[in-house]
Amino acid sequence: MFDPWLISSFQAFKNAFESGRVPSSVILSGAPDLGGAFLAIEFAKLYLCSDKNRKAACEACKSCHLFDDLQNGSHPDFISLLSSTAEESDREEDLSHSFSKLLSDMGTPLENMDSEAPISKGNKSVRIDGIRNLTEWISQGSVLGNGKVAVISNAHLMGDGAANALLKTFEEPTSNTLIILLTKSLELLPPTILSRAFKIQIPTVSEPVALDYLKANLGEEFSQDRARIALALSFNSPRGALKYYKESLDIKALEIITSLIEDVSSEGNSSKAVSLILELTNEQNSLILQEVILELLKCKAGVDKGSLPLLKNQPLDKLIKIPASHLLDAYNEMKYIRADSPMLNSRAPVSLISAWVNSLKKI
Repeated sequence: MFDPWLISSFQAFKNAFESGRVPSSVILSGAPDLGGAFLAIEFAKLYLCSDKNRKAACEACKSCHLFDDLQNGSHPDFISLLSSTAEESDREEDLSHSFSKLLSDMGTPLENMDSEAPISKGNKSVRIDGIRNLTEWISQGSVLGNGKVAVISNAHLMGDGAANALLKTFEEPTSNTLIILLTKSLELLPPTILSRAFKIQIPTVSEPVALDYLKANLGEEFSQDRARIALALSFNSPRGALKYYKESLDIKALEIITSLIEDVSSEGNSSKAVSLILELTNEQNSLILQEVILELLKCKAGVDKGSLPLLKNQPLDKLIKIPASHLLDAYNEMKYIRADSPMLNSRAPVSLISAWVNSLKKI
C-alpha cells in the first residue's frame, strides 16, 4: 500500500510507461525519508511484469511474486548500486539484488529490519568502480526475459568520474533496461545526466497528511505538539518524523533550546547547552540548530510565534535581538557541524561547539 504522498509520483511513471514515454533512465527526486526507494521498487515491479499489456503489475507472474517479500526478497533482474565509504569500497556488497538493502541505504528501513547495522566510517559516495560494475551487469542478458532494472542509491553522492562513467551508459542505453537514480535533489546532479532522463519529483507533504500519518502510526502515544516538532526536524517528511518521534529527538531538541536560551542570556561561557549537544550525533545537532536559526529568522520577519513548533513556548527576549545577518552567519557555519562535513571527525570537538554557541551571545 502506497503512502498517500507517493501516489501522484507513481501515477506519473505509470502514465508515461503506458504511453511509451519512459526513456531508459528515470531520476526520482525527494528527501530520502519520503520513501523514494519504495517507489523505485514499485517502478521496477511494473516494468518487469510479464504481462506488458496491463495498466498495472499483474500480481500473478513469477516476476511480480518476487517483489512480494521486501524484507528477505530479491529479483535476479533487479539490482541496486549502494553508496559506500572508501573503507567499504572493496566489498562486492555495493551491488545487491536485495530490496531491504536498498531501503536501508536510502534511510527507510522496514520497521522489522535489524537496526544494529555496523556504523560506517567516513563520508559515503557512489564510486566509479561501482558504476563500472553496474554497467557490466546491465550488459548481461535478462534472467526472466522481461527486461532489467538498475537503481543507483543516493545518486547525488556521485563524483565527476562516476557521473562521466554513467553518462556513456545514458548515451548508449541497453534495450529493455531501466536505470533509476534516487537523489535528494535534482540540483545535485550534473546537467548532462539531468538532460537525458525522465524526471519525477516527490511532492512536499502537507501538514494535515503528515499529522494523520503520525497519528495512525503512533496511536495513543501521539501528541500534536511533539509531532509538529518532529516534522520540522525532518523537513516535513512523515517517515523521518516518525523515526525522530520514537527516538525522542523532539524532546531533546526542546531541552537544547531551553539550555541555549539560558546560556545566551548568561554572562559566563556556555556549558549546559554544549553538554546536551555533545550527547547527540553531528546530524542530529545540525537538524536541531539549523531549525532554531530558521525559526528565529521567521520570528524576526514577523511570522506568528505560535506557528513555530520549536520556539512557540520559549522566551525569546534575548534571542530575538540577534541581528539577522548574525543568524545567517551562524547558519552557514553549521557546515562545520553537519554529519557530512569532511572537515570533522565523527563528533565535533567541544571547543568548536562551544565557540558556535558563544558566538550567538555577540549581539
